[in-house]
Amino acid sequence: MLMTTGHALAQATSAEMPTASSSVAANMSAVVVALPSSGTATPIRPAVPIGQATLTQGVAQLKERYNLSHVWLRTESDAGVGLEAATRGDDVRQMLPVASLSKSVTAIGIALLVQQGKLSLDAKLGDLLDTYSKQHGKPLDPSLRDLTVRRLLAHRAGLATNGYNDPVNGLFSGLAIRRVGGSADFFNYLDAGDAGHSTGKSDFVYSNVSYLLLGMVIEAVSGDEYKHFCETRIFAPLGITGATLPDNWRLLAPFAGWQMSTSALLKVWRVFDIRRPSLLTETTLRTLLLDKQSGPVRADRNVYYTLGVFMVPGAGERSYRISHDGIADFFRTQSTYYTVVEKTVPGDSWALVVSPIPSRGQFGAIQRDVRRIIRQARLAP
Repeated sequence: MLMTTGHALAQATSAEMPTASSSVAANMSAVVVALPSSGTATPIRPAVPIGQATLTQGVAQLKERYNLSHVWLRTESDAGVGLEAATRGDDVRQMLPVASLSKSVTAIGIALLVQQGKLSLDAKLGDLLDTYSKQHGKPLDPSLRDLTVRRLLAHRAGLATNGYNDPVNGLFSGLAIRRVGGSADFFNYLDAGDAGHSTGKSDFVYSNVSYLLLGMVIEAVSGDEYKHFCETRIFAPLGITGATLPDNWRLLAPFAGWQMSTSALLKVWRVFDIRRPSLLTETTLRTLLLDKQSGPVRADRNVYYTLGVFMVPGAGERSYRISHDGIADFFRTQSTYYTVVEKTVPGDSWALVVSPIPSRGQFGAIQRDVRRIIRQARLAP
């Protein structure tokens, strides 16, 4: 299954947002100083930086504590200093299934089209996909016509959640995807999975179909194929050359199909830093990423789902935490993966991928352990 709401991360709203001063302190390089009996103290430059050794040890601890076969972990400080480690025999640069983190790529694509004036958040699917759907052999279902881009981005489109007619998990563990094949066109799934209709409700229901439809919007508005659009308009400007979309994962592309390294994944998420605009301007990020118009995902928590991420506002207008996680177990003959990314502004960001998938009850504990490991790696002795 894919992760349905990123529960453990979204629920961490009570965690204190780091201040700018604490972030600076955490980014200090670790230096060991030798104190001779006489003369000047001499810095010792260890062959392996102390922070790196701490991270490597932490990865080994995660592997043992949670009975994992593989662990990849990368963290980047607010100043851009990166540390990464993987279990013995694994390559830190390995391309990995990032599952629902693919939604952040699709959301950036939508934001780019909005930024360029080619798309409105209030545009309706009936206007956007009429021609597209006819080209694919079937008119758009009437219940989808009034859905807006904003509602799709926020999972408030009245579409079925992942356990029912979702492209991967629905119809008895992926029967629909087996009917059409992973390399099928996005539109083909709506028939095979009986997913092409909405209840009209606007409450928060996490649905992969929302981002499948947004993938269609990107193709219809840009006139480009989704994969090529992302490669040329998102990855290339960010200097990412290693992201890949296997042919048999094409159907999953907009919501769960991308594979990339933890380093590439954090490069994608740098786009969400409002203090250092890159692909998206500060105005775009303020309008879309920090958008609260749709309301919180739960009435009792200050958590919002915006540009393919869960967003927790901080104390100031340029202070927030974004996060998401996901599960890749689409094809039973392949290894399974659990992926988590968290970015605090200001503060550290980190990406973790582990295999096999831990039990759901362990997700929160793993995330807390990662934060602890990173704090220890950043501290000077």
